[in-house]
Amino acid sequence: MRDQIREKIAGFMNQPLEKITDERILTELVAESFLLVELVIELQEEFHARLMQEDLRSVKTVGDLISTVEKKQVSD
Repeated sequence: MRDQIREKIAGFMNQPLEKITDERILTELVAESFLLVELVIELQEEFHARLMQEDLRSVKTVGDLISTVEKKQVSD
């Protein structure tokens, strides 16, 4: 699952997969905050996750985002 989420992030941000490491700071990948919001929406839809604003407060890195998406997945 982590690799699928990482691939989605790389595609959305138009970045090579090798740049999407767990330690990578999200704001280094994209400077515009609305793109990060769009990314979160895409990940919610693709991976059936329900993310609330409070879930995202501590998300700083790619690894944080992947872990949060995994934890917040809902069953259909």
